Amino acid sequence: MTKQEFNLMSNKYLQGMCSVEEELLLLEWSEKLDNENQLTISSSEKEEIRGRILRNIHSKIPNKHFSKITKTGLGVVTSLAACLLIVFLLNVQTIESLSTKPSNLLGMEMKNMTLVDQKILLKDGSLVILKPQSSINYGKDFNVKKREVFLIGQAFFKVKRNVTKPFVVHSGDLNTEVLGTSFWVKSNTRNNQIEVSVTSGKVSVYSSKVSDNNNLNGVILTRNQKVVFDIVSKTINPTIVDNPLPILTPDFSKGQLIFQATPLQSVLSTMSKHYGVEIILTNPKSNDCQITADLNGLPLFTQLDLICKSIAATYEKRGTVIFITGEGCN
Repeated sequence: MTKQEFNLMSNKYLQGMCSVEEELLLLEWSEKLDNENQLTISSSEKEEIRGRILRNIHSKIPNKHFSKITKTGLGVVTSLAACLLIVFLLNVQTIESLSTKPSNLLGMEMKNMTLVDQKILLKDGSLVILKPQSSINYGKDFNVKKREVFLIGQAFFKVKRNVTKPFVVHSGDLNTEVLGTSFWVKSNTRNNQIEVSVTSGKVSVYSSKVSDNNNLNGVILTRNQKVVFDIVSKTINPTIVDNPLPILTPDFSKGQLIFQATPLQSVLSTMSKHYGVEIILTNPKSNDCQITADLNGLPLFTQLDLICKSIAATYEKRGTVIFITGEGCN
């Protein structure tokens, strides 16, 4: 059995699709891997990983069934945890030999070699959802004075808030720094771009390259905003995410996006508050336009399409702001 076959069969086991023969083969091969691969990883890190795997298995078994597991059945679960621990450890490597990282950042690397997203809970309580063929690594001093990780590929971060320890994600020459929020970082080497998009909260995104006036090139992003970083030119271009999600405030009601002969400026003000996106009318005469529409359940840009068609106007994104241009209404 090859390593790839072992990884695929392990995922199959976790989904409850392995035959008895496959289970035996899987466990037999895991013992072989355990003997042949002696990784320099501390016992505390092994226990952390083992505990994470067992919690993951427990979460997949309903409590009413888990309580009925016999000693033999529990032994199977434990064997599965040990087996999956081998799979995980094969993709956890010490990076002390990597001269490209400062000495204080040398530590452990985690790579997702599966075909599905993998959840990683960091020591500070932050959650990372790692996309396939992506990896993160962090130093031995993680969560001591600050929280710092290196990312290759794509991942979603839900950061545990801690005002005394900034959380920084390094992706190539682009850095994303937060105190507590959630965001995506996506690196696309094929088109030489890195994208950071914000799901909640606020993040600071800046390039490692210092400009001619000794300032860092960077921007502050809030919900529904993103930046596209050009790896070659080192430029940061802020814009709006492709599908902005509404901000569901306590006072939100479904009737807020139903308009009956409502002035355009009032409609846009409501939409701007609903999505956290600035919308500007370039022609003051457009304030006289009256809008009658039910925009509930429609994506933001579909809403704008309908509004603009009704008043013979157009809209365009300029950075993180939307501009509406038209001749106005009589």
